[in-house]
Amino acid sequence: MLPDREALIVAFAERFDRDGEAQDALADRLALELASIETARLDSIRATLDDAADLDNAALRLLILGASWRVDAQAAIIGEALIAARLAGRDTVLDEVDGMIGFAEPDVFNQPFAEQIAYFEQKEPRPSKTWTDIKGADHDRAFLIAGAKDRDMLADFQTAIARAIRDGSTLETFRADFDRIVAQYGWTYKGDRGWRTRVIFETNIRTSYMAGRLKQMRDPAVMKARPYWMYRHGMTRKPKVPRPQHKAWDRKVLPADDPWFQVHFPPNDWFCSCGVVTLSERDLERLGLTVSESPEPLNEPFTDPVTGQLSEKPQGVGYGWDHAPGDLWERGLTPSQVDAFNVRDVIQADAAEPLDALIASTTPIKTSTIGAGKTPETYVDAFLRPFGATRERATLYRDKTGEPLAISADMFRDDEGGWKIMKRGREVHAAQLAEAIRDPDEIWMGVVERPIAGDQGGGTERLVDRRYIRVDPKTGLLAIFELVGNQWMGRTAFVPKRKKSVKTDVNQINRRRTGLLVFRRSA
Repeated sequence: MLPDREALIVAFAERFDRDGEAQDALADRLALELASIETARLDSIRATLDDAADLDNAALRLLILGASWRVDAQAAIIGEALIAARLAGRDTVLDEVDGMIGFAEPDVFNQPFAEQIAYFEQKEPRPSKTWTDIKGADHDRAFLIAGAKDRDMLADFQTAIARAIRDGSTLETFRADFDRIVAQYGWTYKGDRGWRTRVIFETNIRTSYMAGRLKQMRDPAVMKARPYWMYRHGMTRKPKVPRPQHKAWDRKVLPADDPWFQVHFPPNDWFCSCGVVTLSERDLERLGLTVSESPEPLNEPFTDPVTGQLSEKPQGVGYGWDHAPGDLWERGLTPSQVDAFNVRDVIQADAAEPLDALIASTTPIKTSTIGAGKTPETYVDAFLRPFGATRERATLYRDKTGEPLAISADMFRDDEGGWKIMKRGREVHAAQLAEAIRDPDEIWMGVVERPIAGDQGGGTERLVDRRYIRVDPKTGLLAIFELVGNQWMGRTAFVPKRKKSVKTDVNQINRRRTGLLVFRRSA
């Protein structure tokens, strides 16, 4: 038999079981509401394969198909799901403060998201203006999630086609294996529950849910009444393989404003089901709990899965999870800057006009270079300013084709939060790279192949990329903002005949004008 005090702690924690049930129900509802769009995407891929002449032609047709996809419909549904999850998380804290065990009625989560939102918003106290403002952030994040999801689906099929070609397979065999390939990559199809979509839905629902809890927990009135937070391992779901570090944090009690929670507020990794509950002075006395001293931050080595470079991360926290949920809406979906891509183009759909003709037909670049030797912040600001973004505030930018892109200072930060814009003298062109995105001469969408980091067997993967081209007829400057997967790099060069110093081989850069031309400036 458990000691009375231990039994109280267990009972106190078990009342949050329905917290996890709510998150599961929200993820189930999102899968249900997106099922028709998911199926339509995969039906269109299958139809593309049926129309193709061979595997190479299938890859080309798939690129053209992907360029026609729009994310508005699925983004609208995802945005509503994120708002509903955030409000549901908020609701649990309000109940917690009132000493209630009851949560939202289970039937609530079986309703459309608009009805869920209305249900939570009519409860007292009504959300403040800052809560209303959050809707815009969830809306923007939804577009990025939807866009990334589509790119992943296209990239997975491009990779599968590449492997079939290397294995000497045929298009007929590939068509016959369609259902197996869909299952292999974990996409939902014809009512089946795909693990890939489930990971995306659960991760974003849980993050928004916990963000709702965190925001309400930080409310001054709540902080005053319940000034302590307790970490709970596996609060919403018992993990199949418990993480030792997370178990070690179980029942750790710290002041609510302890900076440790800035990094360790869950989720702390993929599939992390930990949570944090608020406590009053009376709770501490009743449960026999003591407040711990703030732990010393500890880091551990980690190999970056994209670059293969050795890095560091907080001990026990998954790579990229070292932040409080909801602190930045663009977190995890902002492209990061790299110095170079080790990629090769694999699809040629459209032929680029000669570079000289492009230079002769365009208008001068409006922005100027920035003098060398400035602070990193000067160059970052010069890039962000045309989009209406700042170092403190990101923005969702839709390019000339409607493609969403997160513009944020995080584009220029390294893993330790420092600036990495000072690259080979290209920082002086920061504003011109921004103009390449906002007012391009061309936008190319392509498929590139690159080695898989850390794969000793020489494995490769295919990624969908976008290239924003801007040239200047006066100086011969060629500026390219290239986005590969969720990384970007800037390329600049001067045409040699303009008698400018060559920053990069202009002929190498001109070869990046490949793939599918999705936008060209009108004459």
